[in-house]
Amino acid sequence: MFLCKRTDGILKKVSFFTLGCKVNTYDTTYMQELFLNNEYEVVDFGEPCDIVVVNTCTVTGTADKKSRAIVRRASKTGKVIVAGCMAQKSAEQVLAMDGVNAVIGTDDRSKVVSVADSVLAGSDKINATHDIDSCGFEQMQVRTTGNRTRSTIKIQEGCDNFCSYCIIPYVRGRSRSKSLKDVVSEATALANSGVKEIVLTGIHIASYEDNDFGLADVVLALDKLDVRIRLGSIELGILDNEFIRTISKTKNLCPHFHLSLQSGSASVLERMNRKYTPEAYFDFLKVLRGSFDSPAITTDVITGFPGETQSEFDDTLAFAEKAAFARIHVFPFSAREGTKAFDMTPKIPTNIAKQRANELIKLGAVLGNNYLLQMQGKSDIVLFEEESTVFEGLTEGYSTRYIRVAVKANINECKQVVLGEIYNNIMQGETT
Repeated sequence: MFLCKRTDGILKKVSFFTLGCKVNTYDTTYMQELFLNNEYEVVDFGEPCDIVVVNTCTVTGTADKKSRAIVRRASKTGKVIVAGCMAQKSAEQVLAMDGVNAVIGTDDRSKVVSVADSVLAGSDKINATHDIDSCGFEQMQVRTTGNRTRSTIKIQEGCDNFCSYCIIPYVRGRSRSKSLKDVVSEATALANSGVKEIVLTGIHIASYEDNDFGLADVVLALDKLDVRIRLGSIELGILDNEFIRTISKTKNLCPHFHLSLQSGSASVLERMNRKYTPEAYFDFLKVLRGSFDSPAITTDVITGFPGETQSEFDDTLAFAEKAAFARIHVFPFSAREGTKAFDMTPKIPTNIAKQRANELIKLGAVLGNNYLLQMQGKSDIVLFEEESTVFEGLTEGYSTRYIRVAVKANINECKQVVLGEIYNNIMQGETT
């Protein structure tokens, strides 16, 4: 193994900045381990260093702007490698930016150290991206997480759905999955390192497939470990009632389901090329709620999709209220060149899309508070992660239902808590 030290014998320094989703966070953690295993020192972003890796997002125009701004900041502290979705989508344009020395896309992250070595040896403007559609699942494994109590495992990559607004299939490729054996191996190593919760993530984890194994098989296999399991975002279309019945038999799965909606209007969902109707979505919710005790149902919604009428938006408001979501993540529509929706008309004015987003956010706040009120007096297991900055002398963490809770506890311990008063979306409680 090449041990990357400067000529003065001091370890070379690398820093990271991650934008976007949990998948990117996982990819960054993997790359950090690669550098550490090759005797680099990881330092905080912004500190002077030899290499800066910026792991970018390109899901919206705003994400592109943020990514470019971070790249410009990074170039003031070290040689820059731009990784991730923006690098995959626009490799030559990114490489042409001042201060960018190399790009690596959404595959072959295992080569990032050798790319860094080449940059430090004097090579410049290295394009290490390639055709993402020819890729299999990159065999990444994360074995350590530092002091974190929760860790993420990427079990799936890419997407075959091609929703009309989404650039992700074009920059992440088609759906492919990590083998069940490798998922279990990685989860076991993380559990042995002291991690108390594992979050299963991917671009579309409902599409997980390893021969005859699906997402339910992953959950059942990990349920044998002494660690709680949380699902990342899931979607209808592949998952069915049998999936819910299977996972409801587990003891360690958190009853928190992030189920992407995007719109409560059947006609908007059709234009989005989503593979379900509002009625099918609601039927799925009913089965979830019938199989788990007070599950937290969270979701994503886009406002101002091309052609969205006031009546269609009203359908979304009504559906959200009927669904009684515990949390709603709201995004005004952002047109991405290269997607079908980019050319769809009529366009909704930005101010109207934002106005609708604000209206839905206000409803989401009411629904979220209603869910917390529903949980008052009930008991839940909380994983405590950090000292509270709101309640002096208390420690905060998330319950299995992803409720923020503050009581007196030690960091990285799980405690049964009776949930009580609500302050700023945090519930205080008493341990039992």
